[in-house]
Amino acid sequence: MAKDDKHLLVTGAGGKLGRLLRRYWEASPPEGWRVHWVSRQGGDFRWPLEDAPEAEAILALWGATPGASNLGLNVTLAKEAMALAERCGAGRVLHCSSSAVYGAGTGFDEDSPMRPVTEYGKAKRDMEHWIAEHPVEGVETCILRMANVIGAEMLFAAIEGTGPVRLDQFADGQGPRRSYLSVSRFAEAVLALLETDNMPGVLNVAEKGAVAMAALLEAAEKPFTWQDAPEGAVPIVALETGVLETILGETGSKTADDLVAEWRALGGRAG
Repeated sequence: MAKDDKHLLVTGAGGKLGRLLRRYWEASPPEGWRVHWVSRQGGDFRWPLEDAPEAEAILALWGATPGASNLGLNVTLAKEAMALAERCGAGRVLHCSSSAVYGAGTGFDEDSPMRPVTEYGKAKRDMEHWIAEHPVEGVETCILRMANVIGAEMLFAAIEGTGPVRLDQFADGQGPRRSYLSVSRFAEAVLALLETDNMPGVLNVAEKGAVAMAALLEAAEKPFTWQDAPEGAVPIVALETGVLETILGETGSKTADDLVAEWRALGGRAG
């Protein structure tokens, strides 16, 4: 760790993504940055902070997840992140949103309209609106519209659970397909955004292309059975990642096997 390293404060460190990211960065420390983990369960700092440390940037991982009863907390925590930036002297805040703000379909880029179909997507849309409507002088923000994170979303909770998984099957014979995001690509995107001179206000963060949930289950060697997709089930959500690739440089696509192998390397396993 260099004396002149900059400081990054990561909130929500006790969540699934926070724990995965911490394992990743412990194995591959981010060059030029010292990371401080903030969590209600305890980390480097316990939330709420009595004394906020100085930091150049904040990565706000915290938020209410799908199915939570308090989805309005997403706006509250965006407010907390901006207030924390002022206390810490941070010049950049990265807020975690979701591909759910787009609704169902393919080809979503950062200029696509937000048409969420789930309550979670609507809550993240509301969070984004609040951030846009409440700028803080001297603080740049980037809203990360994140794909489903490998190891931190519901499919992987089912993979780690006991018993077989039931997967929706649509009229074309296929199951759900989604844009996914590995922890390594997420970490790479975060560091690039902290260093760039031209940070976008909104950024899709995902691997290239969509991945079939069935392929992930097969790669994880998790038994599953098909069920008829209910009315309203979403067959595909796929993000365009051209802006991210401009920031990171051209990268290849990762297969379901690649994604599951990384998840296992970070401690994931099937039940």
